[in-house]
Amino acid sequence: MKKLSTKLFALALLLLSVMTLAACTSNEKSITLGEGDWDSNAIHDQIAKYIIEKGYDTEVNVVLADTSLMVSSLKSQGIDVALELWSDNVVTYNGDIEAGLYEEVSINFADNKQGLYIPRYLQEQNPGLVTVEDLLDYQHLFPDPDNPSKGIIYGGPEGWSATEFLHNKMDAYALDAQYNFKPIDSNAILSATLKQAYESGEPWVGYNWEPTWIMGLYDMVLLEDTPYSESDFASGVGAFPSVDVTVVVRTGFQEDFPELYDFFSNYQTSTEITNLGLAYMQENEVEAYDAAIWFLENYEDLWSTWVTAEAKTKILASL
Repeated sequence: MKKLSTKLFALALLLLSVMTLAACTSNEKSITLGEGDWDSNAIHDQIAKYIIEKGYDTEVNVVLADTSLMVSSLKSQGIDVALELWSDNVVTYNGDIEAGLYEEVSINFADNKQGLYIPRYLQEQNPGLVTVEDLLDYQHLFPDPDNPSKGIIYGGPEGWSATEFLHNKMDAYALDAQYNFKPIDSNAILSATLKQAYESGEPWVGYNWEPTWIMGLYDMVLLEDTPYSESDFASGVGAFPSVDVTVVVRTGFQEDFPELYDFFSNYQTSTEITNLGLAYMQENEVEAYDAAIWFLENYEDLWSTWVTAEAKTKILASL
């Protein structure tokens, strides 16, 4: 009987401890960031996580989610914040914002680009090569290894909307008479063709976009095109549009976390900074956390404008 009483007492004590721990955990301040499966989003999440945990004493959880899941989780309040939402990839974005399903509080960056790029050293050697249409005069620089009578322009994988657009551009600009357009099966292989050419000082022309590590690592030039026009875009004419990459929060976030709401409202970087962060990861073979520390150590003048004076002091002390 005594043994049974002892066991019951121990069990009761254990249950009390678990309940106490659960109560403490539920009372802890914490927020959840949604993270897409790309490195630039990881960098921004790690920057925000460090600032919030060190400067505002609030725990930050990061959960992986593709864009559609991220949006649905914002609506259901399963996540609190998305720091890099490519708004044009969300068909319902404007309607969602107007309906108050989640709130846009800042534009992280809007100077992103995509299109046909060449190395800057190549343009310096050939100053007449400035626009996409100028490629018609420079076929000789880009011989196709499999068919030297034509030039070669590299593209992304088939199935990408950008690749479809470039197929149309080849026809619209009569580039297909002088060039073969070669879509590449993966981003990694596309980057490898550029890396090999660049490090050998050879000509290269092909599709790429920003932010990426390769744009941060190498000095590339986007070939100019006529301004973006929605009516012309379907036929392959004109430049790609820039996309607002936004910071959004769930409904009610401002009431729950007013100081963090102000922080996220101030959060704004650039494509160039993101490129450099990605290049830092690539060159040093490190993770997004290390790139976040690099950013915090090198861009104090920027991030200090996002935070309170008290938070800034805490963050600098932790660094």
